[in-house]
Amino acid sequence: MPKVKKTSKSTEEEFFKGKRPWSKIKDEILQQYMPPYLSKVAQLQRPIILIDAFAGPGKFEDESAGSPLIIYSAAKKHLKNNYLAIFVNKKTKHHKQLSHLFSGSDNVVLIRGSADDFLAKVRNVLTDHTVFLYLDPFGLKGCEFPIIEPFLQRDQGYSTEIVINLNISTVHRLAARKAVENGRANTREIRAFHRQLTKTLGGDYWKEILLSDNSKRPEEKAKELMAKYCNKILDIGSPGAFSGYCPVREKESGAIKYCLAFYSRSQHAMLLMNDIMCRAYNRHMHEIWKTGTFFEDSTWEEFREIRDLESIVFESVRETQYKSRQNIWFDIVQKNFMRFTKSQYIKTVKKLVDEKKINFKDVRGTGKINDEAQLYLSKEKTK
Repeated sequence: MPKVKKTSKSTEEEFFKGKRPWSKIKDEILQQYMPPYLSKVAQLQRPIILIDAFAGPGKFEDESAGSPLIIYSAAKKHLKNNYLAIFVNKKTKHHKQLSHLFSGSDNVVLIRGSADDFLAKVRNVLTDHTVFLYLDPFGLKGCEFPIIEPFLQRDQGYSTEIVINLNISTVHRLAARKAVENGRANTREIRAFHRQLTKTLGGDYWKEILLSDNSKRPEEKAKELMAKYCNKILDIGSPGAFSGYCPVREKESGAIKYCLAFYSRSQHAMLLMNDIMCRAYNRHMHEIWKTGTFFEDSTWEEFREIRDLESIVFESVRETQYKSRQNIWFDIVQKNFMRFTKSQYIKTVKKLVDEKKINFKDVRGTGKINDEAQLYLSKEKTK
């Protein structure tokens, strides 16, 4: 019978010796996102609560910053005193290490306890607070859907952002496809695995994806699962909210180990996350690929294939004549999250204008293409 490996002490301690490639990706995303996010929500002039529910020791043994330091450093730099950073640890050792690390630091509260217990309590005292919730457990315990659902359902007038790191390897193990195929689906252990998955993902839709159609590769199933998961988040959350995810793996050809999903009520946040996740993922994949090759001095942008972007932009303009450059970009990101960056889009629009395939209405009267410029097809292309 399949066994789900419990996270041993040695495994957890091994994790914090130094950042693995997948840790670098998710930490870079957090590090790049926090400054612009905090600068933006500071303008709301409401109390800000930043929660890292699985904080860890705060630092890796190689002295690189973990999520608590990343969050706190950004808050200290970009906010005044109108915030509270709360770091939760179940492990006493990690709690003590954080206590030493943040000794004398203002606006920091350290909690020794389980994430689910703390989050159940804190959500009852939230009023008009701006909330950023970061969930990065070792397995799936602590990020179940009933835990995040109350945060998703907060009054839409209050800023709420959630970043969740889902362990896809654990998801596949709990699905136990081979055990199900061998007729063991109704054993007590497999039923418990499946209940955990349903509770974590907010429904049993995962069964159709993970337990059927064996012709699909695990990667395809993971992507389909995450698309459904993000839609589930949006169904529960506020109208007009946004969600997306970044796959995290050791190398381009490797299996997806994690998926870093986010939820926000801000269009600006979605566009920002698109660029940050796209850059972080592709840069790290390229760094690993080029090591020891003739392409040591190359950048990921040089190898990134964006040929499809021209046709995507052209079709978007054709379908929505005289829509602003910014709004067309928003439409493209919603349909193609993490495929392209804003700078690549701007260059593509300019190229199409130079080639007289599309034109623009200069709304601001600057004589240049900007985000407010309204794009439309050139006359010869409408014939």
